[in-house]
Amino acid sequence: MSATDVIPPLIKVLSLLATGYAVHRSLSPPNPPPSPKTCIDNRTLFERAIRHVTFCSKMMTWAVVLADAFVTLYLAFPSPATRSLAPFASQLLPSSASPASSSSSSQPSASSDLASALTSPSLIFLLGAALAIAGGWLRVACFRALGSLFTFELTIHPTHKLITEGPYGHVRHPSYTGVYATLLGSTTVMLAPSAWLHEAWLAPSLCALVRTVNPFVFATANATASVSRVGAVLAWFFAVFWVTKIVYALRSTNKRVVTEDRELHRVFGAQWDEWAARVQWRLLPWVY
Repeated sequence: MSATDVIPPLIKVLSLLATGYAVHRSLSPPNPPPSPKTCIDNRTLFERAIRHVTFCSKMMTWAVVLADAFVTLYLAFPSPATRSLAPFASQLLPSSASPASSSSSSQPSASSDLASALTSPSLIFLLGAALAIAGGWLRVACFRALGSLFTFELTIHPTHKLITEGPYGHVRHPSYTGVYATLLGSTTVMLAPSAWLHEAWLAPSLCALVRTVNPFVFATANATASVSRVGAVLAWFFAVFWVTKIVYALRSTNKRVVTEDRELHRVFGAQWDEWAARVQWRLLPWVY
């Protein structure tokens, strides 16, 4: 096996694991929950359930990136030693691409197109991973800048002070910039071309549906795999639920930005005015 065969799947697996870690760090509270008395607004469902939402996001991300990493390694490096993993791999791949249907005992039987797609990361996949990693790094930088003041709940501590240095010297809400980047990047990693969900389940099932409706429509080669209805339904349910949850979380976070600015201005007055005049952008310099 040449270096050109080894490097792409390893890059993909490292990108998957780095994305999972970035999401985990980004969505893990650096401090315990504050006293309810210090919470500014806990009336909305998002504010009351924020720790449950972030925990759910972490578990969903790890489930997909680990499954993707396993399938990628399994298909990229076939060997007699991996045959015992065939039953597990068969649960993660379409039936005609699963090891159980192999006509050769020396390697997995996933179609060459599917195996090639899963073991060679696409550019959009890599860009998504880079965005998620950068977002995770920014979130951790914000955790460190705020220290004990950083909570997932919307609070103003009695001893609160206005932090205007580090990431907060460039935009007023960099932690939200970080979480936007992390969530959008991880969504790309999980659903982009070359991702396991996309190549093994979403694209083939969609192409199969299109062929059923209009058999004259050209479908990709990967659509020839026999896709389990249960597997396809679960994959689409995951994708729709994940995207819906992300849209809801980002929309709720955007509302938080306005609330935080209002409350910080109320508490710090002229000090906040001076900071806002110097740091005009909320999330992204020269954009918003």
